[in-house]
This record gives sequence, C-alpha cells and structure tokens, in this order.
Amino acid sequence: MTSTTMKKTPNWLEMRHEIIGIILQRLGVVEILNSAQKVCTTWRRIRKDSAMWKVIELDHYVSFWYEENDFEELSNQAVHRNCGELIDISLKFLGNDDLLDFISRW
Repeated sequence: MTSTTMKKTPNWLEMRHEIIGIILQRLGVVEILNSAQKVCTTWRRIRKDSAMWKVIELDHYVSFWYEENDFEELSNQAVHRNCGELIDISLKFLGNDDLLDFISRW
C-alpha cells in the first residue's frame, strides 16, 4: 500500500466541541456523569458545560443500577450542572418530593 492510498485517521480531539457535545448527549445522563468524563480532558471539559444539561432525561432503568440515595445524587448532579438554565427534565417513573424541590430551587 502506498502512502497515497492509505486513509488518514481522523484526530478526534480536533473535532469541534459542539459536535462532541452532541455525541455525548446521545450517551445519556448516567454515561456522561460516570464514564465519558474519564475518556480525556476535552470530554471532561465539555461535559461540564451548562449547555449540555439544559435537557435532562432519566429513565426508570437507572433505578435498577443505583440505590435510591445514589440516584438522588446523580439527579442532583445533573440538575446542578445546568447552572439555572434547565429547559426540560424527564424523570420517567422516578424522583420524589425532595428531588422536585431541588429542581425548583435551581
């Protein structure tokens, strides 16, 4: 194979942060908070951006993997990260009065 026929491997770190943000949002809240931040410093910085947290979706499947206290902490982290810019939150079959109170204060 000659160098002209070899494909250049893309440098993912050169990708625009907005595009990486869109990719991270498709992972879901749990994956972003627990896994994506460990990939690299760029992903960690992007996941801290409040724009990533304007819409939060937490499905009932999360409750199977987390104890109630852990779920509350996870939910609070997601709400806290939007810095008061929350537009929509979906807590399908989840949440309690304390969580709703926390959301309303932000």
